[in-house]
Amino acid sequence: MGGELDAAPIDYRAADLAAGLDDLGRFDVIVGRRILMYLPDASGTLARLLGLAKPGAVLPFQEHARTNLPFGLAALPLHRRLYDWIWDTVAAEGGDVTLGLRLVDQMRAQGLVITQARSEGVLIQPGEASFLPALMRIMLPRFIEHGIASAEEVQPDTLEQRIRDEHHAIGGTIVWDQAFLVAGQVAG
Repeated sequence: MGGELDAAPIDYRAADLAAGLDDLGRFDVIVGRRILMYLPDASGTLARLLGLAKPGAVLPFQEHARTNLPFGLAALPLHRRLYDWIWDTVAAEGGDVTLGLRLVDQMRAQGLVITQARSEGVLIQPGEASFLPALMRIMLPRFIEHGIASAEEVQPDTLEQRIRDEHHAIGGTIVWDQAFLVAGQVAG
């Protein structure tokens, strides 16, 4: 084998995106995934991040939005209830449940040139274990805290089987959520 690959050093730092970011330096790329949708002021956060971007920098962000999901080959009442509880919780916590659908506008308003915009479906395939039982266990305390759902409504002990049964009954792929990826570039 040859020598080690040359790589740029990575320096990880925790930062409050709602506060000033003056001391972090300047960057060629600033990437975010499911970040802006949870902040109270996505536009202000983008403006602060742009202050860290070099001319020509690329800023790709992936965010989600509450859409008319989930859907499949038939009605999915349990999946729909879980989906609604999740998005109701994000809204109760001050998250922006429509940001993914407005991300292009948000980035253009900051002066970014959109170089890519696309949407991807988050799929639950037949015959594969669903991620939903684990997600519901993680979110249950938040549901309860915000009065969205109780443990009795979620029924975590039987949830995995009920999810599997509903999916098996309708068959096919379930489109669970939509992820919106938008990349913008700073004028250079």
